[in-house]
Amino acid sequence: MTVPPFTFSFMPMTPAINIDTQRCAQCGRCVQVCPSSVFSGTKDSAIQVLRPEYCIQCGHCVDVCSTNALIHGSFPAEKVHYINYSLLPTPSSLMELIRSRRSNRTFTDTSIPKEAIQDILEAARYAPTAENSRKVKISVLHAEQIQLVEDATMNFFLRLSRILMNPIIRPITRLCLPNLYHEAPELSRFETRWKAGERPCTCNAVTILVFSAPKGYDFGWQDCNLAYQNASLMAQAHGVSQVYMGLVQSAFKYMSSSRVSCLLHLPKKHQQYAIMALGFPALKYGKYTER
Repeated sequence: MTVPPFTFSFMPMTPAINIDTQRCAQCGRCVQVCPSSVFSGTKDSAIQVLRPEYCIQCGHCVDVCSTNALIHGSFPAEKVHYINYSLLPTPSSLMELIRSRRSNRTFTDTSIPKEAIQDILEAARYAPTAENSRKVKISVLHAEQIQLVEDATMNFFLRLSRILMNPIIRPITRLCLPNLYHEAPELSRFETRWKAGERPCTCNAVTILVFSAPKGYDFGWQDCNLAYQNASLMAQAHGVSQVYMGLVQSAFKYMSSSRVSCLLHLPKKHQQYAIMALGFPALKYGKYTER
């Protein structure tokens, strides 16, 4: 069964926002950071909540207030945390992490600890989204579910290959689809591995994350791939390799949306925009090449 890692509940259209005038230093920070112009005021005039109905509940105002004078109905005290800047990576350590990140496909069958998966999902949840809409959801797939994705992908490409590599059509394929023509031998190797019990299309991943957003949402691709990048870096920090499942996505583009939704366990009326294969690598790269 797919475990929904997190969901986004509907928040009030107009949250209760108040300013404790006894604490307010009238610094104007909340006015500066609010992307929706909810507040008004300057150092010479009292800060006021001007348009609470425009609030997108991003939390910028609460997080920037140094005197805790801003009281926001969507962010009670237990949801507000101080940042420990001493834990933040240095530019050089973060760059080393980024340089070490590779699509390492040498997955082992070692399970990924639940704590690591939760960290990866939490990192994805904190990625920016358009207008703080937070419409991205992530489905987590494991063994049997991954096998179904693998089989669907493999069968699709084998059927396509039988058509395009038919002796009659093959010259046209070679002329009009040269990339596909030259990848035919690789598909043959994939088929051999697949019949031997491997999952070459999904890199023998032990876990797959599917990033989706509502159909018709204008920023679905952007939001999902921003979340993917956050998740990818957190996975790398845990020593977990990640591979972008472009092959699977290519196949699923030509399948019915109902079948894709079923195979990927998508929420109702959602569309997938990114798929990440996860697993512990059998080997580690000791170097990185400049590119």
